Amino acid sequence: MISQQPREQRIFAALCLLFLVYSIASRVWVTEDAYITFRSVENLYRGLGLVYNPGENIESFTHPLWMMCLVLLKGAGLPLHSGAIVIGLLCSGCALALLARPALSAGRLPLAALALAGISGFRDFATAGMEYSLLFVLLALFLRNAYRGRLLDHPLQNAVLLGLIYLCRPELALLGLYYSGFAAVEALQRDWQGRWQLRLTPAIFWAAGLLLTVAPYHLFRFLYYHDLFPNTYYAKSGLQPYYRQGLQYLYATLSGAPILWLLGPAAFLPTLWHRWRRELGPQRSLANLREAGAAALSAWYIVRVGGDFMAYRFFLPQIFILSVLAERWLQATPAIAPLQSLRNWLEGMLAQRTTAALRWAGLLALTALSLWPQPLTRGGIADERRYFFEASGASPLSLFFGQRHAWGLTGDRYRRLAECLDLRPLHIANSQAQAHCLRGIGLGYSGVAAGPRVYILDEQALPNRDVALSPVLVRWRPGHEHYLDREHVLRRGMLFCSSGEPHYDRAMRTDLGIVLSLDPEILARLDRPVQRLQQLLLLKQEGSSIVKRLELRYGQTIEQLLPLAARWEQDPFLERYRSCWQDARGSDALFFY
Repeated sequence: MISQQPREQRIFAALCLLFLVYSIASRVWVTEDAYITFRSVENLYRGLGLVYNPGENIESFTHPLWMMCLVLLKGAGLPLHSGAIVIGLLCSGCALALLARPALSAGRLPLAALALAGISGFRDFATAGMEYSLLFVLLALFLRNAYRGRLLDHPLQNAVLLGLIYLCRPELALLGLYYSGFAAVEALQRDWQGRWQLRLTPAIFWAAGLLLTVAPYHLFRFLYYHDLFPNTYYAKSGLQPYYRQGLQYLYATLSGAPILWLLGPAAFLPTLWHRWRRELGPQRSLANLREAGAAALSAWYIVRVGGDFMAYRFFLPQIFILSVLAERWLQATPAIAPLQSLRNWLEGMLAQRTTAALRWAGLLALTALSLWPQPLTRGGIADERRYFFEASGASPLSLFFGQRHAWGLTGDRYRRLAECLDLRPLHIANSQAQAHCLRGIGLGYSGVAAGPRVYILDEQALPNRDVALSPVLVRWRPGHEHYLDREHVLRRGMLFCSSGEPHYDRAMRTDLGIVLSLDPEILARLDRPVQRLQQLLLLKQEGSSIVKRLELRYGQTIEQLLPLAARWEQDPFLERYRSCWQDARGSDALFFY
């Protein structure tokens, strides 16, 4: 225990803990992606289902276990925003404590915990309202169990942890398959006659642990969503390997975290050194080789698919494993004869102060490396937290209590418009690549602020199956490669999109966007409907293609709508809707013109 250690060691331990706490507490925020899941949870408690868009039964999240935690959080009456931050702080703090405690108790440098705390990406996602904080705890528990003995010494516990890790991040199913291969080898053993026999009982417990953890949610998914995969599977499956962008993502990760330049060699090179493995012992040597292989395999998969557009995010599990491997090497160095001799010589030269000096030097070095400057963007890979701060202008303290982001303010405008116009739902699209619809809108912040009355068609296909099944024609930034064209938004009845014809856009411009619709229910609520339709009639006579396509889409001609528009303008009941557009007005930056 720390209290039983010499004073110098207690001071060192206290400073380490202070640095660990500060590293994660100073990066409090909630990312856009977390709010995507928040909207599904909010809809569940509204009685609309665990879906992003009510009426569209699609699984839009990729972290079932974290979603369950948010459902429980909401059920306890706690706010999702600050509640997710608190859970993130607790989970990330617990993970760092699991890594640091053995080293500090033994008077050693807690390399794994300090290295992680010194990496900007780890700090950013430790309290970002996402599943990574929970994933860190599960990885810490699994790696500790796996290192203490053989996998099948505790088969049920290890298999359950792997299943939970998969339910946090779907791509980490690779780890489940990988470690199951090692468990299968452990299940085989030779008897005294040299014959191979299967250890059936631990193998059954291993299979049961995985099955009992993973199968219930897949059954729920099939019964609830009528599918075995989340919607992101359809959005990203079938794509060719994207090694060029994946290597760019790897480069961006390494160049932004110089601590990884030390962790990588410290984790892999000693693992491959025969003499080190021999003196460490076969069991622990095998464990290190196994974990090094797990990190390499999962890292290769991330490079293969092209990485991500958020810096560090997809490499965080591998970074976590590398940090643990590096600390295992540091812990084992006294058992290696050449290094022990060097250590003895240094202790003699420095009057028995080598251990303390190395501890303090390590703490200072890792603290200094944590200050390494981070670029805002590199090769299409962004520092998401910095982007958020530039857009919101919020302080870290204010972020604990709420989220005031430009996207959220935009979503609130459309919520007020939908409520004022009494429309259910109001259809909008967050498309900018091909169909020029709305700027300054995202699935997360905007979606939660907009509420269930507003249906959002996503350009990147997270909550929309038809977009997910559309082909990716150009590989660019992973996660941002689908697109909506004008025909798609026209077919789906999205309201606020540019027609591509400047004269139409002028005629149908409102304070919240360009109305791309001839739906009588919408037109009746617009201001100046007769004047607008007269302008569209002139455009039709001049050969406007968009007016003709709208007539076909809605089964109404301009000539048929004009007499109705005259009555709309005289209807006192409809008059109250005219002010809705002004009351919920935004700015010209919201739409293309």
